[in-house]
Amino acid sequence: MATISLSNEEKQKLVELSQSASDLINHRARLILAYADGKATLQASKEAGISRGRARFWKRQFLAQRMEIFHLNAVANTTTEEPNQSINSSAEGLMTPGASIETEGAITPLQIEVPYPKPRQLIGISLGDSMAEAGKKVWLYYFAEMLLHEEGTHLGENIEELHDMRVATRRMRSAFDIFGSAFDPKTMKRHLKGLRTIGRVLGQVRDMDVILEKAINYQMKKKTSNQPGLEPLLLDWKKTIDTQRTKLIKHLQGEAYHDFKQNFNLFLQVSDNVKSPEAQIDGTNSRVRDAVPVLVYSRYAAVRSYESILPTASVLQLHALRIEIKKFRYTLEYFREILGEGVNQAIDQLKQLQDHLGELHDADVACQLVRGFLKDWDEEQVHKPITERLNPEPIVIYLASLYAQRYRLTRSFPEMWRKFSQTEFRQNIAQAISLL
Repeated sequence: MATISLSNEEKQKLVELSQSASDLINHRARLILAYADGKATLQASKEAGISRGRARFWKRQFLAQRMEIFHLNAVANTTTEEPNQSINSSAEGLMTPGASIETEGAITPLQIEVPYPKPRQLIGISLGDSMAEAGKKVWLYYFAEMLLHEEGTHLGENIEELHDMRVATRRMRSAFDIFGSAFDPKTMKRHLKGLRTIGRVLGQVRDMDVILEKAINYQMKKKTSNQPGLEPLLLDWKKTIDTQRTKLIKHLQGEAYHDFKQNFNLFLQVSDNVKSPEAQIDGTNSRVRDAVPVLVYSRYAAVRSYESILPTASVLQLHALRIEIKKFRYTLEYFREILGEGVNQAIDQLKQLQDHLGELHDADVACQLVRGFLKDWDEEQVHKPITERLNPEPIVIYLASLYAQRYRLTRSFPEMWRKFSQTEFRQNIAQAISLL
């Protein structure tokens, strides 16, 4: 496609439009300025805050009509160039003329400009909401949280930014189990794939960050004359984190993630995609008031089902239990605004169980990583002169401490479970449900 060259008068006018015009016009002005600076479509669309397809469309229009594309009459005439001209009333004022919406499970994001959601204090679920309406509110809430921490994650100066971004993606993914069945399955599969991808690259960095931080804390508390201490292990883990972080940044800057955000945003704010009434014979789009009691007690039953295997449970089984506890907790948190006060005590207790099993899982993963490191390191040491070989004792002692921690956390869990299985927790859940 031809490049864009601007006269001084055009450039001055575009700068003015990019600073003072309406959102739709200044997006367009910023786009043309970016193209004029020689930016590629991906970069130009990011700077303008619109999709790549829409960027290409307005580039063609500008080459054909120049500054006329910023005049209302000329803008209206461009709608004949684009198919699917229906506009969803819920997004009125957010889309350009001629914008298309989602049809038959397929999004056409290239023709729609919708601002990303801003963080909010509450999810905003009400008793009369359908499960589809409630689901979009939940996803919008956590989608905004994810975007809030995107820049900090990219910078990498505060690891908690990455943690918060990952938590938001986890909550969105978990919400698919609850609300996803109310929507077109093909559409949901596409969005879930995007969430899983970003969740995976975030998780690879975050998990190693946590393990490395705990090892550093251990080293700081242990004063030993053995050299070089844990440094070979810590250096190896830092290199792993650097590699994984490079992959994360590449993904955040890539087209796949950019497209996922735009598609998911359009799904949440513009499209319908709810199953037809004929397809809802399973009650997937029932009201929140009717669905929540079943959801809550189903999650509770999934957690309690582990009770019979706890006396002989493996670390792997306890990790699976942790996942069920987390799903239960997230479910209560989604609907916290409409449940009784008892839900807060229940959430706190679930969090304690989840944190305990999380510490156990971290210790187990660290054991595996240290064992693998020692195996590889020992093979490397054999090929070095005897006088240059390093003492593995500090790392072996650290591995022993991890095994001991794993043992203590495993042995202490039954007591935590005993408190959870008492009647107080069930009463809190019942009190929370009673207000529906």
